[in-house]
Amino acid sequence: MDTRLELYEYVATHIVPGPRSISYFIPLILLPTALSIPPSTLSRFQLSCIFLPMIYGCLAHSYIYGGGPDVISINVWIWSTVLLALQDCRESFKYVHVRSNSQPLSHESKHAKEEMVPQASKRNSSKIGEVNLVEEAYPSDLYRRICWVLTLLVSIRLSGWKIGDPYHDKNQPPPRVTRVEFLKIMARLFLLSYLVLDTAAFYSHFDAYFTQVNIGIDDPIAPKSDAPIFFHFLEILPPRLVRCSAIAAQIFGIISFPGGTLGFALITMVNWAGLISDEWSPQSWPLFFGPFSSVRDRGIRGLWGTWWHQTMRYPTSIPGRSLAEAFGVRNRSTLDYAFRTVSAFFLSGLVHTGLVPPEPTHATIPTYQIKLHIAYFFWIQAVGFGIEMVVTKLVRLANPGFIRSRIAKFFTTIWVALWLCLTLPILAVAMKELGYARVYPFPISFWHGLTGRGWVTWSSEL
Repeated sequence: MDTRLELYEYVATHIVPGPRSISYFIPLILLPTALSIPPSTLSRFQLSCIFLPMIYGCLAHSYIYGGGPDVISINVWIWSTVLLALQDCRESFKYVHVRSNSQPLSHESKHAKEEMVPQASKRNSSKIGEVNLVEEAYPSDLYRRICWVLTLLVSIRLSGWKIGDPYHDKNQPPPRVTRVEFLKIMARLFLLSYLVLDTAAFYSHFDAYFTQVNIGIDDPIAPKSDAPIFFHFLEILPPRLVRCSAIAAQIFGIISFPGGTLGFALITMVNWAGLISDEWSPQSWPLFFGPFSSVRDRGIRGLWGTWWHQTMRYPTSIPGRSLAEAFGVRNRSTLDYAFRTVSAFFLSGLVHTGLVPPEPTHATIPTYQIKLHIAYFFWIQAVGFGIEMVVTKLVRLANPGFIRSRIAKFFTTIWVALWLCLTLPILAVAMKELGYARVYPFPISFWHGLTGRGWVTWSSEL
């Protein structure tokens, strides 16, 4: 066997799951093909009956052959179900183009159902100029239809799309910034992500909790003998608080560093080179993270619903809305919100189980238990939403103005910290079993160099 193939097999089996059969890729062709067939040829029901069984069958085969699903294939399963069965996107979705007043009508806008709307009131004209909107329904022209479908498939956050949900549609398209300003934002996030993840990784190297499965979250902190002197001051703090802070920092850094900074910056540079359109470039999308102040203002709901990235928010919540509709639940009611929340966290839990390879190198428990720990962490967040909503409603009934006070925001922040200290250890079990703290995340470490341990960290395993 070729050495490169052996290396890939090892990585896909022991480090992170990936495609191991041709059936993994077939749904990536079937889904755009299905959506490119006009409603006049096949209705939504007919399209679902023909294509979904094929997509599900290919995914099932790839799961069996590859030892289980990964994040991308689970997302394909959810996205296919939403677009083919739960939403009539060919009839109800509209792609919102941004066109400057000086830009002539292109081939693309000639085939659009146009609704020219001045956007000076919604946008900073100094950044992007005077613009109008062109709302393009499902095109009849084959070329435009393929472009429309491909753009929809990469718009997982449904930014720039009107989908028939007034709450979503009123903010479309999202405000955009220039490439230079966006790259500046990414540079700041890059630096923050690096420092946060480097700090968490440096700490976890000296706390055996992150590598030894027999050490509990509440066991006393006992830094290794070669730990910096200031680490010993952490022994006076609650171990759960210190370790959960490190876990939260690791998660933020892992998510924001490769995807929210490097990946987005690379795509933006490709756009700058003229290889992809502005609508396919991140500066046209909402920022990866929202304002952190939403955590203080809205608690767990602000943490997950506003600050944290919303990459899969709509694909995972739409099934909940569809189920609510089936039961006759009114849109945007409290019960509808409950359906959406449970659906979003349930499916998010399933998506993240795709991070677990078939045979993790450092695992001491069965693979399915590692996946369950990941899923449990997400599933239990819906319980936190419910607790928070009940308490908030009771407080508003007792004292409507208190909820906006500084004292209320202080207690909300404390509540979020307590909730994460309660739930993050569930996820930490999976992170330890997967060995995330055993290899340093960066080849060069600020903290290693600052404490005289050498700037290069990838010379040996931690």
